[in-house]
Amino acid sequence: MNWKWIAPLTVAGVSLAAWIGFGVAVAMGLKRSTLVVIATVGALSLEGVIWTTAAALGVSAFQARREIWRRVRSVFQRA
Repeated sequence: MNWKWIAPLTVAGVSLAAWIGFGVAVAMGLKRSTLVVIATVGALSLEGVIWTTAAALGVSAFQARREIWRRVRSVFQRA
């Protein structure tokens, strides 16, 4: 594996862990304030995934985000 993908994969792992933690917190019935904090951490880590992946690809985050949304929209438009 190329060394430039270590950072995006690490950030993606943190993001995945944050969202799994959010799911566990919902299942445990934690307070809303705790859920908000966990969801915020998950959202920020997902933004970090976009930025680090864009950096690894050598494109701006705006271009990467536009490409991601184009692919997501195309999946739903086919259905």
